[in-house]
Amino acid sequence: DLLSSDKKMEISSPYNPVHLTHVGYNLDTGEFTGLPKEWQQLLQESGISKQDQAANPQAVIDIIGFYTDSQEGKQNDAVWQKFG
Repeated sequence: DLLSSDKKMEISSPYNPVHLTHVGYNLDTGEFTGLPKEWQQLLQESGISKQDQAANPQAVIDIIGFYTDSQEGKQNDAVWQKFG
């Protein structure tokens, strides 16, 4: 009987992940490099001025990283809620 089979399906964890986004800061131009459009929009809408970005580039990168991670967590939670 197919329904009473004792075989368990195994799902592996991801392998060979690729990090596609690399954000940097160009000291010569005073601008970020590699920012996705969504992150650029987030900076514009947040009220963080170009002067603030230039004065604290690592803080801006950290903030965007934290925001992105928190949004991914919310998306993961939404997936699990579907399983009820």
